[in-house]
This record gives sequence, C-alpha cells and structure tokens, in this order.
Amino acid sequence: MRRLSALVAVLVLGLSTAAFAQAAAPEIEIVDINGSRYAEGGQTQMVVEFRNLPEAPDPAQLSITIDGEPASDVEVAPLGETSVPVGVVLVIDTSGSMLGEPMDAAKSAANSFIDQKRPEDTIAIVSFADTAVVQTGFTANADVLHEKINGLVADGETAFNDGVILGMSLFDGVAENQLNNMVVLSDGEDTISTATPEEAIAAVEAGDARVFGVALESPDFNPDAVAAVAAAGGGLFLSTPDPAQLSGLYSQIGREISNTLVARFVSPVAAPGEAEFAVSYPGGLTSTIVVPVSGYATTTTIVPTTTTVPVPITGSVVESNSPMSITNLALIAAAGIGLTAFLFIVILFGRDEDQGGGRFAKRLQAYGRRSRSGEEEKKPFLQRLPILNRFSQAAEEEVRKRGLLSGVNAALEQANIPMSPGEAILAMFGLSAVGGVFLAIFSSPLAGLITFGVLVLFFYMLMKYAGNRERKKFEKQLPDTLTLLSTSLRAGYSLLQAIEAVATEAPDPTAREFSRAVVEARLGRSVPQALEGIVVRTDSKDFEWATMAVEIQREVGGNLAEVLQTVADTMMARNRLKGEIKALTAEGRISAIVLGSLPFALAGFLWFNNREYLQPLLDATLGRVAIVAGLILMAGGIFWLRKIVNIEV
Repeated sequence: MRRLSALVAVLVLGLSTAAFAQAAAPEIEIVDINGSRYAEGGQTQMVVEFRNLPEAPDPAQLSITIDGEPASDVEVAPLGETSVPVGVVLVIDTSGSMLGEPMDAAKSAANSFIDQKRPEDTIAIVSFADTAVVQTGFTANADVLHEKINGLVADGETAFNDGVILGMSLFDGVAENQLNNMVVLSDGEDTISTATPEEAIAAVEAGDARVFGVALESPDFNPDAVAAVAAAGGGLFLSTPDPAQLSGLYSQIGREISNTLVARFVSPVAAPGEAEFAVSYPGGLTSTIVVPVSGYATTTTIVPTTTTVPVPITGSVVESNSPMSITNLALIAAAGIGLTAFLFIVILFGRDEDQGGGRFAKRLQAYGRRSRSGEEEKKPFLQRLPILNRFSQAAEEEVRKRGLLSGVNAALEQANIPMSPGEAILAMFGLSAVGGVFLAIFSSPLAGLITFGVLVLFFYMLMKYAGNRERKKFEKQLPDTLTLLSTSLRAGYSLLQAIEAVATEAPDPTAREFSRAVVEARLGRSVPQALEGIVVRTDSKDFEWATMAVEIQREVGGNLAEVLQTVADTMMARNRLKGEIKALTAEGRISAIVLGSLPFALAGFLWFNNREYLQPLLDATLGRVAIVAGLILMAGGIFWLRKIVNIEV
C-alpha cells in the first residue's frame, strides 16, 4: 500500500513538473536575422525559436516570406545540425538552505547539462549567497565548468536579485549571432540583495536573453520571484519539491533551447530599406519582424510591358517615340566629333613658327634680317579664318575690358603656350562647349552645364600646371645658369655677353628666356630691365634674388662674378635640402593623396555599381548632414596633412 502511494506521488510530481509547459500555448519567434547585413546575392540567415512545443519542430513545415513574397533556395536545419552558437548562464543558489541533498542535486543537474552541450556552445556560471559571484565567464571548456560546479559550497543568505542582474550582465559584448539563455535555480526568497525585484525584472526585460526559472519548493518558499523572472525573460518556469528531479528539469530546458530552427534562404527584396520577414508553422504559429536591409546588386532587368499601336504606312517616315531619333543623334555626334578634331588641329598646328617664329619672333625680324623680296609673310592659321579670328579678337577685347589681359598673357607665356589670350580663351571655351553639348544631348541640360564648367576649370588648371612645370625646370637649372654667368664674367665678358653665352649654351626654358632678354636689351631696354622681364614671365623668386644682386652691384659696385657664384652656391644648397625634405616627406604625401581620394573613389565606385546602396544616404536628412560633415572633416584633414608635409625652405 505504501509503495502504491509513493508511485502515485511520483506520477503527480511528474505531472506538476511539466504543468507549466503543457498549459502554455505553443508559439514561435524570430530571434535573429542578418537582413541588415546581406551577403552576396541576398543570402540571409534566420533563427526561429519554438516555445512550449510538445515535440521537436519539423524543418520541412517552416514557411518564410519577405514583404509577402516567398523566399527562394530555402534550407532549414535544426539548431543541433548548424554552427550557430548557444550561450547559457547558469545562475545557482548557494545559500545555506541548499546545504546537503539540494546542493548535490543542483551540481549533478548542472554537470549533466554541461555534458550535453555542443563544442561551439559556451556556458558561464554565477552563484549567489551573501553576494553574487561570477565563477567563470563564457567558456567552451567542459573541464573548467565541471571544476567550478563541483567547487560550489552552500552557505550564507540569499541574494537572488543580485544574482539575476549579474547573470544578465554577462551577455554584454557577446557575439551578435549567439543565442543567449539563462537558467536560474533557487530554493528560497531573497533576503540580502541590494537590488529590488523590480530592478531584477527590468534587467531581464532589457537584456537579450531567454530566462528559465527553476524552483526547489518547500513549505516556507514562495516561488513567485523565480516565476516572475522567467515570465519577463520569455522562458519556462519549472518547480519541484524533490531535488532528485532537478536533472530532469535541466534536460527539459535543454530540449526547449534545442527546439530552434536555422533557415538560410535568398531574399527577393533587393532594394535597401525596411523589409518584413515572416515565418509560419502548422497549427497557426506565426511570427513577423521588420528589419532594415542594405539591398544588393541584381543582374535581372525588368522589361516594362508596352502596347504597340499599328500606324498606317502612308509613304512618310514614321517618327520614333523617343525625343530624338537614333539617326539624328548619330549625325549630331559625328558633327561634334568633327568640330572637336578641327579645334584640336587648330590648337596644335594652327601656329606658323617658321624660323623659330611665332608672332613675337616675326615682329623682331624688322630688327634682324628682312624677308626675301616678293615673299609674303604668312599669317597664323586662325587669322586666315575670318569667323574664328573674329571670335578670337572679341574674346581678347572682353578680357582687356575686365583688366585680365596681362594676367592671361603672363600665364600663357609662363606655360610656353604659343597662343594669344583671345585664341587661348576661344580654344578653352570652345572645347568645353563641345563637351557640354554632348552631355546635354545624351544626358540632360544640367549635366551639360556642369560638364562645361568642369572642363573650363580643367583647362585652366592644365595651363597652370604647364606654367608651374616650366617654372620648376627654370629654377632647377638656375644654379648652373648663375655659375655660367659668373664664369663668363671672370673670363672677361660683359654682362650682356655673359647673358648671350647662357642663351647659347643653356637648355630650355633657360635658353628661351635669356634669348628674349638679349633681344630686349638690343631693342633698347637696360640689362637689369631685361632680366626683370624674365622674373615676371617665370615668376621665379630665386631668380629675383639674382636680379636684385645685379641691380645692387650696378649701383654700389663690387665683384658681380663673386656675388653670382655665392647666390648659385646658396641655391644649390637649398635645392639639395629641398630634395632631402621631399624624400623624407614622400610617405606623408602619398598617405595624404590616398586618404584624400579614397572616400571619393569609393563613393564613385558604389554610385556606378550599386547606386541603391548609397541612395538612403542621399535621400535622408541625416544622411545629407553626414555627407556635409564628412566633407568638412575631409577638408580639415587634407589641410592638416598638407601643412605637415609642406615644409618651406
């Protein structure tokens, strides 16, 4: 009779143990999805938890949709067959009331739970008595976990709330794809915690972990606190008065955690933005979640359906629905290409430079040899074309009215471009207009206008670059030039004869500039004034010092050869120091170039290859603010790097 009563008690106990799980309705929840970080081609991974399900879920029964469209290439597997890690915090009551059989049963249940984990799963252990203590953080080493469990000793009060909060804090900083769970075991009410029950529940609700509560019942124990924590954490609450049943309860929790499916599929939503992911399972179980997705590039081209209306043929040409027919576009393109080639030929070959000529050289022929009788002086090519010549003169006149003629002429002379200001402006704006018209025809008027402005700026910068290149060549040759002047003066040459020697022996651009100075001196200018002309044309500060030395020598006297040699030695030392500085700052300069161009290059690459990825940044107000802030910071960084690597000597 006693055996029969004991059997009935065991059955009742088993039924009461699983009562909560059976009473609660089954449900599913999407707990993790990587839709915000699409892999190539829209590959997505989703983790779905099944709760209170009486049996293991069937992967074949899971249905997935995104914005109402079914996913493709769906592969669903149970959690145990995947590499998705599971993290569990075991929070164990080690107060004095657990002494004896309860503590031994708790250790046995925890060790059994550890033995069932997969290699990629991690477990942390927290104990609470007078205080809450972390026995070990997350680790996959089963030996360490068994050692910490077997070393637990029951003694002291019960700090239940502190133990719950400490256990939840261990999930801070764990991997995003880890499935977080916490199992809390206690046999008594909180007696010493510094935290309140409300704070413990708030910590559970704010955390990203499913919490399971296990209570060892006794006549004086009210398990409501454990049940409240489990309810706040979306897990099971299990209780038993018999410590020997703890291993069974922990096994039930393990099965509940393993009732998880991992699905991999291809999302049909390629555009960036928010997408609604939904799953369904037989029995009316559904779950939805809305997450932002980054979008991905597709190779599918959507061909719009059009209705063709038959047009009666009456012998006339049927006009196309496009703004301009292909034939007209081809004619315009051919005309534009021809005009561009014509202007290119005009710029390169439109100058007659017979006998080292050009316009300036031919003017000087009046002071040298005369043309042969009966031979007409050839005019420049542009002057032989009335229309282009008229435009060139009009452009030069407009520049003169605005006081810019001398500046344009100086820039052309410094760059050694054999063109008058009017011809240069006509060529610059003509080529820019051709490019702008091309873009206006094939893209939009705004694109054409922007292209026109960019090309004008490009040609201006190209002219400045050519001028700077000529100036650097001149300054690089300057020490040798001054040495040659000094040597000629020591040999008994006059200053003008020394300049002629430089014009004969030195390479261009030095020979070209000094030849012009010789001609100017023969036309009546003084030698210092002719040298000042070189300073103006080359914009060389170094040669300005040499010219200043010549002027001072003429006023106060002295050994000009020695002065010029001293200036040459100083410039040579400066050039050597500049070269050393340039070599030492090469890494900083290339770093500045790479760091300054990388954001723009990457933005251009994304714009042409995956424009939808950048579109939210351009459409959202916060995105535009971020772009402006980024440009300001980029400008500051570039300015800072330039100040670091630009060392004045």
